[in-house]
Amino acid sequence: MSDTTAVPAAEPEDTTGRGAHEAATFRYLRSPVDVLHIVVYGTVALLVLGITAGAERSITDFEEELISLLDFLTPSVERVLAGVMQALLIIGALVTVIVPIALKRYRLLMYVVVGNVGAFLLTMGADWLVDRGESVTVINRIAERAGIDELGITSVHPVAQLAAGFTVFAPFVSRAWRRAGLALIGVIVLLRIVVAFHLPAGLFYAVPIGAAVGAGVLYAFGRPDRRPTLEAIEAALVESGLPVTSVRAAKVDARGSTPYFATLADGSGLFVKVLGNEQRAADLLFRIYRYLRLKNVGDERPFSSLRRTVEHEALVALLARDVGIRTPRVRGVVAVGEDSMLLAYDMIDGVSVDSLADEAVTDEVMRGVWQQVALLRAHRIAHRDLRRANVFMAEDGTPWIIDFGFSELAVDDGLLHADVAQLMAAFAVVAEPERVVRVAIEVLGKNAVATALPRLQEAALSGATQAALKQRKGRLEALQQEVMSQAEVGELHLEPLTRVNGKTIFMIIVLVAATYFLIPQLADLPGIVDQVSDANWEWLPLALATSMLTYIGATFSLRGAVPDPLPIGPTFATQLGSSFASKIAPAGLGGMALNARYLQKSGVDEAVAVTSVGLNTLAGLVGHLTLTGIFFIWAGGDAFRAFKLPDPKWFIIGAVATLVVGAISFAIPPVRRVLVTKLLPILRRAVHGIGDVARRPSKLLGLFGGSVTVTFSYMITLYVALQAFGGGLPFATVGAVYLVGAAVATAAPTPGGLGAVEAALIAGLVSAGLDSAVAVPAVFLYRLATFWIPILPGWGCFTWLERREFI
Repeated sequence: MSDTTAVPAAEPEDTTGRGAHEAATFRYLRSPVDVLHIVVYGTVALLVLGITAGAERSITDFEEELISLLDFLTPSVERVLAGVMQALLIIGALVTVIVPIALKRYRLLMYVVVGNVGAFLLTMGADWLVDRGESVTVINRIAERAGIDELGITSVHPVAQLAAGFTVFAPFVSRAWRRAGLALIGVIVLLRIVVAFHLPAGLFYAVPIGAAVGAGVLYAFGRPDRRPTLEAIEAALVESGLPVTSVRAAKVDARGSTPYFATLADGSGLFVKVLGNEQRAADLLFRIYRYLRLKNVGDERPFSSLRRTVEHEALVALLARDVGIRTPRVRGVVAVGEDSMLLAYDMIDGVSVDSLADEAVTDEVMRGVWQQVALLRAHRIAHRDLRRANVFMAEDGTPWIIDFGFSELAVDDGLLHADVAQLMAAFAVVAEPERVVRVAIEVLGKNAVATALPRLQEAALSGATQAALKQRKGRLEALQQEVMSQAEVGELHLEPLTRVNGKTIFMIIVLVAATYFLIPQLADLPGIVDQVSDANWEWLPLALATSMLTYIGATFSLRGAVPDPLPIGPTFATQLGSSFASKIAPAGLGGMALNARYLQKSGVDEAVAVTSVGLNTLAGLVGHLTLTGIFFIWAGGDAFRAFKLPDPKWFIIGAVATLVVGAISFAIPPVRRVLVTKLLPILRRAVHGIGDVARRPSKLLGLFGGSVTVTFSYMITLYVALQAFGGGLPFATVGAVYLVGAAVATAAPTPGGLGAVEAALIAGLVSAGLDSAVAVPAVFLYRLATFWIPILPGWGCFTWLERREFI
C-alpha cells in the first residue's frame, strides 16, 4: 500500500457504517480496483485500436454508414446539437477543475491535471498510430453543413480528457455523482456521433484510453481509503446481535480480506474478516491470472457480487463444521458501510502452523491434520488452499482448518488430489519428505497419496508454499521421489496444469519470428508460382526423396556423435523437427539447441550432450570441406568465378588474436580459478565422451558417413531441381556451386539462410554458365523441397517430441 496522507476534507462521505462517524481526514492507498480498471479499459482501447488500424477499409465503411443514417437531421438541428455538446464539454471540464479548488482538494486537482495531460498525449499517440485519411463521404458532408465550426468539434481529445477527469473523481464523490458523470460522458459521446464531422473511430478508443489514464493516476498516487473504520465495524457487529466491546486490527495472514480481533461483552473473542471492493477486485485479478496461466485446476467463475462471495465462504465453513471438521463457528455475516461485508468467527486460542518451529511439526501433529483432510475428502469438500497458515494449532495441540474462502463443494477427484498434494508440499517445507509421505499414507492410504502425485508440482501449489520451497532447493523433487517409492508408483507423470509456460512462450516467439522472416519471402508468391509453373513436375517426388535423405543422414550422424545408444525413431523425429526449429535462428542454431535438449532428455550427460552436438557440427564441416576440395578439382575453377574467398591472412590474424586474449585471461587469477574449477571438469567429461566415440569405428562411420550423406543429398536435390527445367550443367559443377554457395550463406543472420541461400546459389549457377531464366525457378524449386515443404512435418515431429517428453 502507498503512504498514508491526510488532507483537509469538506463534509467527507460517511462510509463508516451504522451510527459511527469518521474523522475529517482521508487516507490514501493503492487499490487493486484501479489495477483491474487499467486492465479492462486498456484491453478495450488496444482492441479498438487494433481493429481500427488493421481493418481500415471495413471500419471506414462502417463509419460512413453510421454518418449516413443521420442524414434526416437538418443543419439547424445539427448546429443546436453541436452547441449543446460543446456546452456540456465545457461544463464537464469546469466541474473537474472548479470543484477541487472550491473544496480545497488540491490533491484531487493535481490528479485531474495529470489525467488530462496523460489522456491528451495518449490519444495523440493513438491518432498517430491509426493515421487514416479523411473519407470523401465525410468531406462532402462537411461542405453540406456550412455554418458549423467543424474545427471546434472534430477532436476527440476533450472526450478522452473528460473521461480521465471523471475517472479520478469517482472515488472522491458519492455514487449519485458518479452516475451523473457517467451519464454526462454518455450524452457527449452520443452527440459527438450525431454531429459527426470526422470519422468517429477515434471516439471509440478515446473514452477507454481516458478511463485507463484516470485509473493509472489513481493507482500511481493513491485513492481515498474507504474501508470501514473500527467504529463502523463495532457498530455493525453490535447491531447484528454480537455485543462487542472493542475491535482492533489483527496482524495475521488473511489473504483476500482485512482481519480484525473483536472482544465480546462476556470476554470471549471473535476473528473478523472484512471484505470490500478492493478484495473483490484483487480476487478477480487473481482469477484472471490463474485462467491465463493455469488449466485443470478447478477454478469456478467468480461470484456475481461480493455478497455472494461472502455467503459462499460462510456456507462451506458451516457445512464443514457440521460434518465434524474442526473449524471456527461462524457467528455472523454482516454488511458494513456502503460496499463492504464482514464474516465473524469464534476465536481460537493458538497459533498457525507456519508460526511453529520446524521441530514442533511432529508426526502426531501431521497425523491430526491428515485426519481432518480425510474427513474433507469423505464429504467431497475441497479446501484448495491448504498451506501452513491455514492450519491452526490450538493450545491443547489439536489442529483446526481455517479459511474456506477458496473452497468448493461436491468436487471431483482432481481437486481432492490437489488438496493432498498441497498439504504434503506445505509440510515438506518444515519436515523431511520421508516423514511427510509416511504419515500421509498411514492416514489416507497409498492410493490417495499415489493419485495426488501428478498434482505434486509447483504450478499446483499456493504462492506461500512455492516461495518457501524455493528456499529449500530440491525439496519438492525429493518429495516426489518419496511418493513414488512409498506409494509404489512406477513413473512420474505430472498433470499438465499450465497454459502458458516457457515452452509456450518459446513457441509464440517462434511464430512471431517465422512471420517476420518468412512472410516477406512470400510477398511475390504469384511471381514465384509463375516462375516454377513450367517445371517438369515428375522430378518433384525425386527431389523430395533426396531431401528426406538428408534427415536420415543427420540421424546416423547424431547417433555416431554420442557414446550412448540412441533410438532411431525419436532421433529421426528430432532431425525432422529441426527443420522447424532451424527456421527461427541463423546458421542452424535452432536445430543445434533442439539436438542438445533431446540428448539431455535421453540421459546423456549435459557436457557430453553439448560436446556431441558440437562434434556433429564439426563432422559436418569436415565433410563439407572434403567434398568442396573434391568437387573443386572435379568441376574446375570456372565453377567458382562468382565467389571471392577472403584473404587467408585475416584467418591468421584472428587466430593469433584469440591466442593472445586467451593467454592474458589465463594469467588473471580469478579467471584462471574459474577455468580450473568450472571449465576443466566440463572439458574432461566432454573429452571422455569424444574418446568413447573415437575408439569405436561404427560410431565414426555413422558420424562422418551421415554428415557426408546430408551434404551430398542436398547437392543431388539441387541437381534434380535443375533437371526439372531442362538442366544445362554437369553434376560436378552443380555440386561445386552448392558447396561454395551454402558455405557463403551460413554467414547470413536470417533463419535458414533465407534470401542469402537463394542469392548465392542463383549467382553461382549463372556464373557457371546457366541462363538466369532457368537458375531462378530451379533454385526456388530446390528451396521448396528442402526448406518450405519440410516445415509442416517438422512442426508435427516437434509437437510429438514435446508430447512424449523427448525434449
